[in-house]
Amino acid sequence: MGDGGPGVSAVPSLLIGTAVGLLVTRRRWSWSAAAGGLAWQPFLALVAGLAATMTVSIRRLRAARRRREGAERDVGVLAELVGLGLSAGLTLAQSLEAARSGGHADLDREVGELLRRSVRGGLGQALAAADGYGRRLYAGAARAVVTGAPLGPAVDAFVREAVAEQRAADLEAARRLPVRLMLPLALLILPGFVLLTVGPTVLAALERFVLPH
Repeated sequence: MGDGGPGVSAVPSLLIGTAVGLLVTRRRWSWSAAAGGLAWQPFLALVAGLAATMTVSIRRLRAARRRREGAERDVGVLAELVGLGLSAGLTLAQSLEAARSGGHADLDREVGELLRRSVRGGLGQALAAADGYGRRLYAGAARAVVTGAPLGPAVDAFVREAVAEQRAADLEAARRLPVRLMLPLALLILPGFVLLTVGPTVLAALERFVLPH
């Protein structure tokens, strides 16, 4: 048996390593804990810290991807609301202002910044220079503003295109779903299949060779 020194238990080092991960993710209060872990169990602390850092980073990347996908999906909703505003007799700026609150928060901020720039340099120039989630919508509207073409057909064309693209993306995701489920299903079904087929044989062998007659 060991003497209970630093080389025996890895649990404290894993906890200290987590503090290292928190340190990397800008949690200042973990400095002392991380330093203690590195001094006591350097290798295990660094490994656990790296694992904690990777976990936090992956979660942040997934959250950012979900936020981006939500904003991109709501561009179509924004275009539909802008089209409704135009059909009701509102100007493009008024339609954008009325429609901005009906979508994703990031898209709301993006449209708000576009409208603030339009006050200084004009809506056409702001639309042409705009970037972000709705850049294609802004570019189509900018062409209509500059050429004097009707805005309604341009917005309607974008809505139809966005709906078609979203439908295609949904169909592609549905096609990939069985492939993505193959590994989880195999991991869940295979152990049960092995237990059902091999388990009785193993139990019979144990009864024959281990249990007393």
